[in-house]
Amino acid sequence: MAKRKEQPAEEGSPAWMATFSDLMNLLLCFFVLLFASSTTDAEKIMRIVNSFNPESYSILEAGSVSLAEGQIISGGVTQLPGIESLLEYIGVATEAKGNNNEAAATGTDNGEDKKDTTSEEAEDITNPFSYVKEDEASASSEQAEAAEISEKELKEQMEEQGLEQSEEMYDEITEIAESYDIDDRIVMDYNSQYVSLDLNGAILFDAGQADIRSDARVFMQRIAAILGKYKDCVIEIEGHTDNIPIHSDKYESNRYLSTARANKVLEFVEANADLIDENMKAAGYGESRPVASNATEEGRAKNRRVSIKIYNQLNSAVQ
Repeated sequence: MAKRKEQPAEEGSPAWMATFSDLMNLLLCFFVLLFASSTTDAEKIMRIVNSFNPESYSILEAGSVSLAEGQIISGGVTQLPGIESLLEYIGVATEAKGNNNEAAATGTDNGEDKKDTTSEEAEDITNPFSYVKEDEASASSEQAEAAEISEKELKEQMEEQGLEQSEEMYDEITEIAESYDIDDRIVMDYNSQYVSLDLNGAILFDAGQADIRSDARVFMQRIAAILGKYKDCVIEIEGHTDNIPIHSDKYESNRYLSTARANKVLEFVEANADLIDENMKAAGYGESRPVASNATEEGRAKNRRVSIKIYNQLNSAVQ
């Protein structure tokens, strides 16, 4: 009987090793995936969270933008309500926009530093909102500080330019009053908001009366001519008295008398000059705003007055 010929051994690794290698590759991929999921990127997490918030609009790089009433908050940028037109009026709109753009470009990135992976972060991956709260608190602090600085700078700009406008108006009115030869009967002053003209009440009215005296009409016509040159500005007419109580059946108190005098002056200047009624205001303050002591007759005479405030263009626009 012939012997069976032995078959040669197959070349290469056994078949079971291919299956084992596939298993090891799958396990390796599984553990790499686990390791990758434990790595935290606070910036990416915040972007993901913001994408689920319908009240947030990610229009700036690396940060969220909360759009509230009259306020845009991101990277320390603040827009005050109704302030853009005022900025353009006083000539600082371009500068303000440049400051805001610079703040938007640098404010957010400075407050967000990527953190290295730690075991503590691996535990906090289950609560990604902790990073968001920290970043929002930092952004809110920077935004509040920037808003405070911007508001302060804006007030300084307004006060400086308002003072320049009032000074120019003061010089113009002084020249006009001198040409009308009434400068000695007007007490003038100015500040960053308005130019004030104080008219002595004894020149305009009889004691306890609100009707303008006949011998004061020419004087008041010249006052009306001055006001007509500033009809586009807000003009306030205020009546004031001393502290001596009034005894009259027509007026119950000094406040009633001062209000009636202010209204009479307003009616007179409107009848004698081309003024804009919506820019005119009248008020009576009685003895509540003295400019001198009521202890002397001289002081009481100064307190019996009509004050006319002509607001400069900047503050007229604000009002």
